[in-house]
Amino acid sequence: MPLSVDHILRTLPITASILSAVARPFTPEDLVQTNRLGDTVVSPGNTASKRRTTKLIVQSLSGNNYYGSTPDTSSSGSILYVVSERKGRWSKPHPLVSVPVPIPSVQFNPKFGILAFTATVYNGNATLEGTTSIDRQEQEQADTARVYDNLWVRHWDTSISPKLPQIHTLKLVSTSDNSFKPKGQPRNIMKGTEADGRLEALGSFVVSPNGLQIAFVAKEPGKDYAWKTASFICLADVDGSAAAPINPGNGGASSNPSFNHDGTKIAHLQTTVPTYWADRNQIKIYYIAEKTTTNAASDWDRSPGQVKWDDDSTLLVTYNEYGRNKLSKIDIATRNVTPIVATHVVSPFKRFTGTDKLLINYSALDAPKDLVTNANPELGNSIELSVPENVGFVGADNATIHGFLLCPPQFDASKKHPLAFVIHGGPQPRWNLNIFAAAGFVTVALDPQGSTGYGKEFTDAVRNQWGGKPYNSLMMSLEQLLETHTYIGRNRIAVLGASYGGYMVNWINGHTDVFRALVSHDGIFSTIRTYYSTEELYLLEADFEGIPSDNKAHKNYKKWSPERFVQNWKTSTLVIHSEKDYRLVVSEGLSTFTALRRQSVPAKFLYFPDENHWALKPANPLCWHHEVLLWISKWTKNDETVESGVLIKNIGAKPHVQKDIFD
Repeated sequence: MPLSVDHILRTLPITASILSAVARPFTPEDLVQTNRLGDTVVSPGNTASKRRTTKLIVQSLSGNNYYGSTPDTSSSGSILYVVSERKGRWSKPHPLVSVPVPIPSVQFNPKFGILAFTATVYNGNATLEGTTSIDRQEQEQADTARVYDNLWVRHWDTSISPKLPQIHTLKLVSTSDNSFKPKGQPRNIMKGTEADGRLEALGSFVVSPNGLQIAFVAKEPGKDYAWKTASFICLADVDGSAAAPINPGNGGASSNPSFNHDGTKIAHLQTTVPTYWADRNQIKIYYIAEKTTTNAASDWDRSPGQVKWDDDSTLLVTYNEYGRNKLSKIDIATRNVTPIVATHVVSPFKRFTGTDKLLINYSALDAPKDLVTNANPELGNSIELSVPENVGFVGADNATIHGFLLCPPQFDASKKHPLAFVIHGGPQPRWNLNIFAAAGFVTVALDPQGSTGYGKEFTDAVRNQWGGKPYNSLMMSLEQLLETHTYIGRNRIAVLGASYGGYMVNWINGHTDVFRALVSHDGIFSTIRTYYSTEELYLLEADFEGIPSDNKAHKNYKKWSPERFVQNWKTSTLVIHSEKDYRLVVSEGLSTFTALRRQSVPAKFLYFPDENHWALKPANPLCWHHEVLLWISKWTKNDETVESGVLIKNIGAKPHVQKDIFD
């Protein structure tokens, strides 16, 4: 049944019309305390959904009734629970099966009673019980050393262990009380295969509607994990037999497998360049019986993030476009793309089986993502969120640079206001812009070259141009912004960036001193040192056209390294870095801070010993926002150009656009 747009279930963003007279600005405390919704599953009867938070929530789709329970976290392993419905009433969760190791991801086919889950086991043993036995033996060893003969040694925030996440299946049978019980023991369907699901298998697998097969994403074993993105869609019977890749010749990354309704076809996403992580995702359709593959919408110049089947002739996809994550349907025969939700951000979405309804997570800059009911009702009654305005400027190569502008609550355009100029990471795309607007800053976030959502050519324009076109576009756009929005104080601008944005902040510090304050979160000090200390080497190899030991590529790395321009650094900078950031290691932040203080440039170093590339633990984001707001407020609170006895030169001058980057 085709999807009807009229039956999309969503919540509306908070608008001024529902704000109370006593609404107050959004604070970091509000951000930390906001309920954050996770993934959603729809019950077979299409009557309720479950949201994954710190509690298991069963939510009625016809009203506001829900049931919530806190999972048992006392076990060192995992306990799978079952929640059943009878005559419209939901039971309390009761234990289904206990597994001696953690289970990060679960899928269930209730029609055929197939439960599939990932569990991390030792590849040589590949059993749940064998894994716990080896773990006990390791705990008894005197040393804690690990020996590696290949990359990766670590990834994101974790040291690589001999364990691999592998998919297990368990047959469940119905009981007289409308529930389920296990039949037999879990079976490792990847045992004996060469497929490695170390990263991709977590959440990237799906059970076929006919209960016969499982499709999952995995890498081939080898030494090139760190510099090749290649992965494959594998298809296996639920008993573990006949496991094989459906796209063995693919050199790029595969993701997001999705069965059609009778289990005869698989849609999935696939890139083609083996060393380019930001390559455009293309939609592939694999015909299982025929063992053939076709392209869907191959001429469409967007990169989908999710693909699912609507009916056998239509696909549903989410994709980034002009600062929004949109939802569209694609007619497979005509390749026509029709928008369904074209505003704000759509993340997870679920199709109601046998109906024309769709359940989506929907969010905006002025509202958190939500489901059919509002998980944060207090926001609508007490918090005033700034409404984003679309802005566009002319950047390098006459490219249109799109972005969002937010004004502070109770905004008075007759006064001069400080500006928070926010640069995202990636360099393709973690910011909550309303925090800065609520603190009194006009807040602007732009998408320069390298950003996704504007076509492959625009995304690729950052390659070997890290401090070139994106920098020039940001500076050109800022000057146009200041000329057209005269309520912004030209000498009251703070620039904030994270990851690639942190790199750009360090680059800015070496090329212009027109800003009052900088914030560099997990940025790059030296591009060459970053290459030799990061884990995903393909990120830099693609953008700098090789490895630093190659003479030509070495020049590219050196050309775009902020380290070369530290003698020009003059602007007060807050440097933020975390010990467990293995993407951009902590020495990059320490080097940035050292270069600033050794030259007597005002600076602070905010260090998190237990965080990764992001600050996630409950109290740490609160600390992060307080320190950042304190820093940028200190340096932009007035029109003075002298602060703490330090003369800041050229404040209020026009932003610098570089004519040429010397070798």
